[in-house]
Amino acid sequence: MTTEIIRIFDGDMNCIGEKAREEVHRTGDWHETFHCWFSLGEDILVQKRSKTKKDYPGLFDITSAGHLMADETIQDGVRELEEELGVKLQYNDLISLGIIKEEIKLETIYDREFCHVFLYECGEMPTFTLQEEEVESIHKIRLEDALNLFNGVSQTIEVTPVDGGASQNVSKDSFVGHDGYYIEVFKRIKELRKKPL
Repeated sequence: MTTEIIRIFDGDMNCIGEKAREEVHRTGDWHETFHCWFSLGEDILVQKRSKTKKDYPGLFDITSAGHLMADETIQDGVRELEEELGVKLQYNDLISLGIIKEEIKLETIYDREFCHVFLYECGEMPTFTLQEEEVESIHKIRLEDALNLFNGVSQTIEVTPVDGGASQNVSKDSFVGHDGYYIEVFKRIKELRKKPL
């Protein structure tokens, strides 16, 4: 397996070197990731991570996300969309939601990220060809319901597979533990929708 080398940063986002991805997650170095959320009408699309994933298997998360390698620009992050979802987009198709600083510390991983966050507003439901070792399925959730869930107003939320399967109600425990990050992203999407065209 190829060792993935990524840039590492101090807390003010100054690049201070490069390290292997696995080492970065062990030592908790700040690093860059590319996140892209898909929206369709009032819904946000989330991926269900493959059950074979090393980190957070079987949990719901960002539509598509990945690490930026040491030789990549932010614009190169669009490759994740084609790799994971089979959806080919250009960087110019995306709306920037800014950079969000995010941190998760568990027994198995210390993950500190500068997340370059983007939104893709779908005109219609994309045709997905999923990378099975990464993504099990794609589901839709209502933006307002998601905000209520992560703000503690609701205890469960309805998630519906985009391929027409049965809906189910799930709690926050069914999502990767990015609670504060999710709230910030969903607020930014909601604000974006209020702006006049």
